Amino acid sequence: MRATLIGRFLLLAIVWLALLLPLWYWAARWLAVPPIWLAGTVMKSIFPWVESFDQVGVKAVLQTLVQVRMQGPRGDVLGELAPEVSYPTYGYGLVLLWAMLLASRTERWWLKGLIGSVLLIPAQAWGICFQWLRDVVLLSGQSGSAYLQYSAWTRNLIAYGYQFGFLMLTPVAPIMLWLLFNKRFVAALWLEAALAESPEQRAQAPTVERGRS
Repeated sequence: MRATLIGRFLLLAIVWLALLLPLWYWAARWLAVPPIWLAGTVMKSIFPWVESFDQVGVKAVLQTLVQVRMQGPRGDVLGELAPEVSYPTYGYGLVLLWAMLLASRTERWWLKGLIGSVLLIPAQAWGICFQWLRDVVLLSGQSGSAYLQYSAWTRNLIAYGYQFGFLMLTPVAPIMLWLLFNKRFVAALWLEAALAESPEQRAQAPTVERGRS
């Protein structure tokens, strides 16, 4: 049986994904530098309670002035909140994009991969920023809420932004870039789907035309 275009693409995408994942994970600490820097710079310029940000391996650490209660050896004490975000949580779209470009044999795949990698940085930074915001604003407890004094609609906006970044932007952005870079390939997929129409539907088409005549 002749393999379909979509079948070959899916199989090759899985193979390339399996090959690229170890390399991506090994290089994650360097790939994480641009989105963590962008996310930290945006947070520090917007929110006065942000003191600084650091990168520890593949983790982005936000140093804040928000005080929360923490358990210490002599009971609860107040300490500054420092939420951490793991870059791979929002960076896997990079390897997904490269795997799809290679699987579809995209023309000048290396150039489009580099361009796509740069375009994915803001999407990754979005995810990092809103997870930081979620941890600080929504998960800091009563002491954090009392310090920040954010309104209910602001808290809801942060929750929606986090969900959008985690559930939608991170997995969908590389797919949208791949579609943009592979218009001819996508058109070929649509043509194959149209030609693979069921025999019953093809048999009904002449009957309908004869009925109209």
